[in-house]
Amino acid sequence: MESNFIVDLHCHPSMKPFARSFAKTPGLQSRNPRHKHSIWFHDAPSLFDKIKNYIATLTNFVQSDGTSLKRGRVAVVCLSFYPQEKQFFKNKLGKELISDVLTMLATEFGKERIDHIQDLKSYWEDLKLEMKFLKQESGNKINIDGQKVCYLISNSYADIEIAERNNELGESKIIFIPTIEGGHVFDQVMNPGESWNTYPDGVSKKELKRLVKRVKELRREENGLIRPVFITLAHHFWNGLCGHSQSLGGLVKCIVDQDNGMNKGLTEAGKRAIRAMLEKETDKNGHFVPPIYVDIKHMSRKSRLDFFDFLKEFDDQNIPIIVSHGGVTGLSEPGGTNQTPAAQQGLFMTDDINFYDDELIKIGNSNGLFGIQLDERRIGSKVVLREARGNIKRRDILYSWSKLVWNQIRHIAETLDLNNQFAWGIQALGTDFDGIIDPINGYWTSQELNKLDDYLLMHTYNYLKEVKEPCPLKQPRNKAISAEQIVERVTTSNALNVLSRIM
Repeated sequence: MESNFIVDLHCHPSMKPFARSFAKTPGLQSRNPRHKHSIWFHDAPSLFDKIKNYIATLTNFVQSDGTSLKRGRVAVVCLSFYPQEKQFFKNKLGKELISDVLTMLATEFGKERIDHIQDLKSYWEDLKLEMKFLKQESGNKINIDGQKVCYLISNSYADIEIAERNNELGESKIIFIPTIEGGHVFDQVMNPGESWNTYPDGVSKKELKRLVKRVKELRREENGLIRPVFITLAHHFWNGLCGHSQSLGGLVKCIVDQDNGMNKGLTEAGKRAIRAMLEKETDKNGHFVPPIYVDIKHMSRKSRLDFFDFLKEFDDQNIPIIVSHGGVTGLSEPGGTNQTPAAQQGLFMTDDINFYDDELIKIGNSNGLFGIQLDERRIGSKVVLREARGNIKRRDILYSWSKLVWNQIRHIAETLDLNNQFAWGIQALGTDFDGIIDPINGYWTSQELNKLDDYLLMHTYNYLKEVKEPCPLKQPRNKAISAEQIVERVTTSNALNVLSRIM
């Protein structure tokens, strides 16, 4: 199967090239695709890179560069700006040589960028610099595989429609939709040692006032800023807005402390920020100012429940609930039951950074989106991962690892079906490529997404035709759909349907 193009709800094409610009001129992007500080710089994983990733889970190659996106037919990309949190680089090992070597190995940012982050005084200014970096080459055509190609930054759905109508998407143009990962970008908590309970509102009165001012400045695209279509309120560390889920494991967990504020709820500062993002607003000329929507990934379970409750304040706006990159637990709720056949097979990772069935139901009721993350640490249980690793032939690798993606799609469908909803309307792809993840084997970069829909089609066909096991869907409308339609929804149209409403 080959749809015209693919949508990725969450990846970081600008993160590594922006970081590498610090070795020369910070924030200056090269127009030469052979330079590491170009978004088009292609660094395909070697056999050694793949072995290193397999053994040590290190991703020392570029995943979502423009060239890989083009070759993978990924034409609409929710590009996530992410000023890296200082806690990664000022950790239990300190900020000297050993810490620098480990963080360079894990991130490939380069010493100059790491030194800059360690001494960073403002995430806000770092965000502006990365946005400036991206703007420099927007619309400039370069030659990739003998064809003139460009990327365009846009938070207007009209640009997607025009490019699609002109047959440019996936051919000569990539649309970068701006998003942000982490509410720390507003600088309300710059002291990593500040305890989560220092202030009743989450941040000081002074910082609360500046926080709201900056949210409005971002939303109105003032001072060279680009309005993101959505933002994750939380990320890896306490930022005064809400509690976060545990997201780090392995060696990183040993040297980086996430405990401060972990699993806490939504603060007053968080509520004020959300109001500033979502409340109806017009500019000085009376024109509607589009909202900045909230992406609930990385929020603690308590923060997510607080957010769902807080959304009642905006009932008249039909706010879609968005998970840009996530996985399912298979549980009805924390400590709950496995209600779908997929979950009863023990297929899923149950840590609460992943999402429960009651949350999937809320996403479905809001006509929202769930981007499935292509990260080994999120996408399956240890048993399922072990089974998937037992393949050598490329075709078998692509088939077995795509099944982990299919498991996510299937469980969401079965959960929605059990709750009288359309089963196939919220699933999408949110790879998190270049987000320092451990990608599922075979699908190392955006380029391999060119194969993913073919393999998903096999699993979907077998499911609907009841090969090996009966299809458990109860509603006729959820069975009376072709495998091709389901896969096209997951890779493309579900995301476009929501983006057309919120951009």
